[in-house]
Amino acid sequence: MITKLTDQIWIVHGLNNGRYPYSHSLYIKDSGILVDAGADPDEIDRLREGEGIETVMMTHYHEDHFTYLSRVPDAQVWASEADAPAFGSLETLLAYESAAGTEWEAPYRKLLTEKFHFTPRKIARGITDGEELLFGKTRAVAVVSPGHSQGHLCLHFPDEEILFMADYDLTEFGPWYGDARCGIEDLRRSVRRLAKIDARICVTSHEGPTYQGSIAEKAEAYLATISGREQALREFLRKPRTRAEIISRRLFCGQGNDWWWLDYAEWSLFLKHMDEMMLRGEASFEDGRYRLLP
Repeated sequence: MITKLTDQIWIVHGLNNGRYPYSHSLYIKDSGILVDAGADPDEIDRLREGEGIETVMMTHYHEDHFTYLSRVPDAQVWASEADAPAFGSLETLLAYESAAGTEWEAPYRKLLTEKFHFTPRKIARGITDGEELLFGKTRAVAVVSPGHSQGHLCLHFPDEEILFMADYDLTEFGPWYGDARCGIEDLRRSVRRLAKIDARICVTSHEGPTYQGSIAEKAEAYLATISGREQALREFLRKPRTRAEIISRRLFCGQGNDWWWLDYAEWSLFLKHMDEMMLRGEASFEDGRYRLLP
């Protein structure tokens, strides 16, 4: 399904309301720009064969955003300068996603290549924060917003008062900040920066996908999930816990699913909280166990 926000800016909806492993995309008709490639593949094919797709602008390197990039092999690929290396190398992508050198590297490698069709792509244009992008008569400003990935790219269309927030999706699940080069404080700053941008419509990559008017309250509720996760972690660590106990507790992703990817997600998110708590002198790691300090 396609929703036209304006004559030139369209939402290309992802399957299952854009829930992982899918995502919503934008299409900018002026210049044949597809923003991300995880939306309905039939719509992507129709756009390629009809209006045309000259360029795919990637908001970041996560797999649910490049799933159908292989369907537009002749299009240029743009990305932020910080995230660009991940598109050219599977090894770099695995490192950026915190999977390299872990027990999850092999299944993640298989997932990326077999389910999400990862193929190295050259980045034709690296984008920086604040850069003005002209698509025919449509103007956008790049908002590089680290935290979800280091170079996570949002787009502000000031003339239309539209903000594409990509994976700062305001869902009840809360934000992801488990990648190797990311941190919780970076994410908080990015979400609050986005919430201050004057936008009539905000569009996200998952669920939603549109929010009318101010998102300030929704943004704070979204960030509050981080504090909720940490509080649950503090309670759990009142007793010293092993790595296996922490992963199996499912503090971040919830109980009821034994998929290996959730083990990876639990551990990646846990480490971000533990880094902060240890820096503040609130937790320690001794004799193979993590614990909350009195």
